[in-house]
Amino acid sequence: MNTTETFLFKAFKGRGNLTFRELAEEMRLRDNSLSETAIRKRISRLLGTGKIVSVSKGVYALSQKAPFHLVADDFIKKLNGIFRPAYPEIKYCTWSSAFFYDFMVHQPARYFYVFETEADMVETAFSLFKDYNLKAWLQPDAEVIQLYVLDQENPLIVKSLVSRAPLLKTGKEHLPSLEKMLVDVKADRDLFNFISGAEIDNIWKQSLKKHGLSWPKLLAYAGRRGKRDEIKQWATEKGFAPGND
Repeated sequence: MNTTETFLFKAFKGRGNLTFRELAEEMRLRDNSLSETAIRKRISRLLGTGKIVSVSKGVYALSQKAPFHLVADDFIKKLNGIFRPAYPEIKYCTWSSAFFYDFMVHQPARYFYVFETEADMVETAFSLFKDYNLKAWLQPDAEVIQLYVLDQENPLIVKSLVSRAPLLKTGKEHLPSLEKMLVDVKADRDLFNFISGAEIDNIWKQSLKKHGLSWPKLLAYAGRRGKRDEIKQWATEKGFAPGND
């Protein structure tokens, strides 16, 4: 734990939510020359480590939970190695339905990979992967996924990436953030139709138990999917949402 984290945890031990003003005042007790921009940068770094979490705009909470991270497997690295050199400026996200396994009680026997990119690049990406003889499907519906996709080894679903989706950039890999994964498993029922409602509850419950996340970021992404109110209400009824947002 670095110096900033240490004194903040000592100063606010046992506290609930903290405002930006409270964090700023505590940081300036240590260094009264800090500008608001410098304080925001420090808070951003703490959010990135998962040591504090964003509860709502300008409201935070300390967290002892482990920061969320993902590890790209060889197939994801292969997909990145195919797409990135050809289209280095295009935004994309590569992941696997197996990323949910750590949070599930009953893990499916099969899983698939997902490659998401900008809407006007989806067909181009699909054609590129087909040129490499990959088992790829272009934005399949739930029935196609059930009948054909899940029965293959390393199947790949190519689909549109929602604008400003929250991503993790680990080295050369562009992976989904926890906020994106939780919204997608609830909102995208074509893609994740094979995951039951009970397992969605398990995924949310276990992921929130293990990791901190940004509720404003989660709700903002849900809003871009047209699901903000629905997911906010559902998360509140299930007891997953923070006390205020």
